[in-house]
Amino acid sequence: MQPRRYYQQLKGTSGDVVTIDTTSASRTATFLLDGVEAKQGADWCYAEKIRLYIRTQIDQPASGGAILRPDQLYRAITGFRLFCEDLGQIYGISDLNGPQLGLIAQVVSNRYSLPFHLRADIAAADGDTAVTLVVDIPLAHRCFSKGHQTGIWNGFLKSGGKLEVTLAASTWPADVSTAAATEATTDIRAELVYTAEPEARPPVLWHWRVHETNAGETKHTLKNMCQGAGIKGVSGHGKLAFLAYLADVNGLGGADGVDNIQRIYLRDRNQGSHDLGSPFYGAASFLYDFVGETREKNVFGSAQSAGYPFALGTVVDGAPNVATALMLPLIWPDPDGQQVSKLQEWSGDYAVELGYATTPTTVGKWISLEQSYLTPEHEQYLQRERMGLPPEYFQSFAKVRGLNTPTDQQGFLQQQAKLRGLPKKFRRVR
Repeated sequence: MQPRRYYQQLKGTSGDVVTIDTTSASRTATFLLDGVEAKQGADWCYAEKIRLYIRTQIDQPASGGAILRPDQLYRAITGFRLFCEDLGQIYGISDLNGPQLGLIAQVVSNRYSLPFHLRADIAAADGDTAVTLVVDIPLAHRCFSKGHQTGIWNGFLKSGGKLEVTLAASTWPADVSTAAATEATTDIRAELVYTAEPEARPPVLWHWRVHETNAGETKHTLKNMCQGAGIKGVSGHGKLAFLAYLADVNGLGGADGVDNIQRIYLRDRNQGSHDLGSPFYGAASFLYDFVGETREKNVFGSAQSAGYPFALGTVVDGAPNVATALMLPLIWPDPDGQQVSKLQEWSGDYAVELGYATTPTTVGKWISLEQSYLTPEHEQYLQRERMGLPPEYFQSFAKVRGLNTPTDQQGFLQQQAKLRGLPKKFRRVR
């Protein structure tokens, strides 16, 4: 059963609604989190997501325009930054752009579903179209079993909490439709979606990151996996729930299309070098499994003649056009809810080798959902100073139904690895 859910509009620095002139150089909307509710009586409030409502108007030219499909609209966001004094920088401005957030992060975190129905295509004809874009910034992640328990206590976000959303320049629609542009002004609203629950929990920090690898290479090194760069008090270790190679479609920023990949060697995953040969190569095995497991979620509706993770307008008829794939998913959560105990634990660089038809000459980009463990010292600081639960009276316990007793040292170490990263709760011990 889900806990009680609440909504609170975030105050912008210029009012409830922040208006941006997308033709100007200053295109950042700032929202403050110092007024969010931290407790309801004895219950604790946990942030699930920050939802953005973006309203604008798109002008299609009289000639030269093309159909604007709704999965292209996430180009409207350049990036965002989420910061609070207790946890540091949860998301930096360059961690995710709009397409990476809208097409992948919010979808996977929300258990392979969008926050709302997609709008209709914008026709390739002269005219103005009012557009509302709804985007979720995930803080809790429903892709895990009892994913709401990965939410962040609002009290941490209150301590100097700030959200900055930077919009793209007004010409962003021209990347898809020649000479198209957003007109006049764009307004942004933001709300915090949170729950109220009777138990106190230390933070479990799952966050999305984009990693870059060098151009012209086939042996890729993804730097600082699970390091939690910018977040306070992280230990340098964590777990990995999702990893995908980003394509160069829909503004995702990758080096090339998935159809250019022939061989896949996930050395640090202990997956052997894999290549089915022409015309399937290595990508087919991963894509077909991903589609087969997630298609029941119907991420993109049938009216759009498409299947996730392929761009809208791709007709899926047995063998979809791999050139239009948004990404090549390599590791992903179980669609029915991933158990954190089953995930791969990692620290430091991560090795992936790909064989290409033509080696890309631009920087490669990879998106991951990763966890960064907090050090015991920082967790105790947050527990004592911020949550008011002295460690000598309250201790944290992993939220599991029961534990077997290990019979040897190896079994004990394996059990501890499984327990690391699980949501915990504080219990009074004295």
